[in-house]
Amino acid sequence: MAISGTDAYDHFAEPLPPLVGRAVAAARRHGFTHSCRPEQGRLLQLLAGGARYRIGETGTGCGVGMAWLASGAREGVELISVERDAGRARVAAEVFADRPDVRIVHGGWQRIGEHGPYDLLVLDGGGHGKGHDDGTAGLFPLLSPGGTIVVDDFTPATSWPPLHQGVLDRARLHWLNHPLLHATEVRLAADLCTVVGTRRPPAADRLHALERGQICRGVVTHTPRFGVFVDLDGIEGFVRVPELTWRHVDSVDDVVRVGQEVTAQVLDIDAERQQVQLSLKALQPDPMAALGRDGLGRVVRGTVTQVAPFGVFVRVADGLQGLVHKDALATLPSPPRPGDELTVEIVGINLVLRRISLALV
Repeated sequence: MAISGTDAYDHFAEPLPPLVGRAVAAARRHGFTHSCRPEQGRLLQLLAGGARYRIGETGTGCGVGMAWLASGAREGVELISVERDAGRARVAAEVFADRPDVRIVHGGWQRIGEHGPYDLLVLDGGGHGKGHDDGTAGLFPLLSPGGTIVVDDFTPATSWPPLHQGVLDRARLHWLNHPLLHATEVRLAADLCTVVGTRRPPAADRLHALERGQICRGVVTHTPRFGVFVDLDGIEGFVRVPELTWRHVDSVDDVVRVGQEVTAQVLDIDAERQQVQLSLKALQPDPMAALGRDGLGRVVRGTVTQVAPFGVFVRVADGLQGLVHKDALATLPSPPRPGDELTVEIVGINLVLRRISLALV
């Protein structure tokens, strides 16, 4: 976005794509001045033509930047934009009401991660690393290998290293020196430039050198609710939630944090997606095997974790729960609920099916 971006269209002599004209008119009606400038828009329109599947944008505004993107995208490409202001999100949704390929999402910029990865990602608000509270977008969950990222709203650098308001421009350097990007600064006007980068694909020889069962180390880069992304020296690794630990967790952040180094086992290699499936759990002691050695007949005090039509599940150890059949519950004064404690005996252990049978004591 640009501070006087909407006003810039008053002096733009070239004819606008119809969708862009519609978005600019909506921005004017609603007094939104920070639209994508036409110089930036033409670049986005050009880059959109190279996207194969999905284009993402943060900071929709009233939809001017997305209109440029949609005007250049090929048929069949999905376009998603996130806007934190509810009013502007509604205005943009009206602009694209007749474009089913465009989806406007209301929320913080982090919601863009719910729909990635993207062939083209435009960080038009949030995720820049410019503010102390915004954070910085991680590339692994957002940008496909070989995909393009555009970070806008810079002024052309007049020195090196670049400065912003007299201090080192760390946001610009973050993207220009990002180890996973081929990035450069593109000057669009005397007072406007943008950083454009392409995600480096992992070296084929390093990807093919990995094999199932191999133990490797990497650094956690992103922790969405559906799993964990790990940087394996430029190769993307992913750990599904069930492969994080043997114990039950409510959030992946209960197990690992961004920036943490982890050791994992390779489960599978997806050459097409250039992604390695990993397991942290595989390198941890299996509590089921330990229970099988000396747990039969053990009496424990456990917490009810789940109530099912056929009985209740009771936690008997960290990461382990067993079933008390519903017939045995008739002796209790009232049906147990999650969180209740019961004294139970371990009367059966099946290591193959990973089932534990319990009896009330």
